[in-house]
Amino acid sequence: MVNKMIPKRLRKEPLLEAIWEIRFNSDRGSVVELLPGLIYQAFPGAYPKIERLPAANLPPAILQQDLTLRYAPTVKLEGSPYVVQIGEHVVSLSCGRPYAGWEQFKSKIIELSEKLKETGLITQPERFSLKYIDIIPVVSQPSLEPLDIELKLGSQTIYKDPVQLRTEVRENGFVHIIQIATPAHASIPTGEHFDGVLFDIDTIYQEKGGDFWEDFSNNLDKAHDYSKRLFFHLLKEDTIKLLEPEY
Repeated sequence: MVNKMIPKRLRKEPLLEAIWEIRFNSDRGSVVELLPGLIYQAFPGAYPKIERLPAANLPPAILQQDLTLRYAPTVKLEGSPYVVQIGEHVVSLSCGRPYAGWEQFKSKIIELSEKLKETGLITQPERFSLKYIDIIPVVSQPSLEPLDIELKLGSQTIYKDPVQLRTEVRENGFVHIIQIATPAHASIPTGEHFDGVLFDIDTIYQEKGGDFWEDFSNNLDKAHDYSKRLFFHLLKEDTIKLLEPEY
């Protein structure tokens, strides 16, 4: 990637949701029967709303055997703007709008990860990921105009046509899964509506046999830094200006 100034923040924030997720195995029996209560007690008043998710109605054997359902959460703990979701092999923490910023979001992730470690239930961490979902506004739909990408099919340039694109980029031991869709529309619980280019980056760190928890904070910062740099490198300069960057 060429050198490019990376803003500290955007005054016109296009972010819809930021999600941290850990996937794991455990040799301590049913995790999902214990973790929701432990997390609820560990953070008094932080997540007052508890909800069973649709996957909770499926037989445990199906959840274990079906790879598409293995990491499906079955319980949700909600405390706006943060939500914790828990499954037999997964825990996630998400932050919706307004985004609290990386320092605050990271502190919440570290708090939760420390409690998860203390329970002794996550005996075999597999990976963690950091995902940012944005909608970049456009003048006309559909359009790839805000993004610094060129997409061609033979001699035809795809520019003002509907697009759904998924690709993977590897960087220093991390994998970025990039998804782009236009036209896109999103509605969030605050009642806000957004139209534009859906642009999400899911940055994954796969456990490589070291000390997962000892290196966790450092790898978390790397995931964030790599993801943020990739995000801005895939935006045109004019797009960044429209989002009112602060350097």
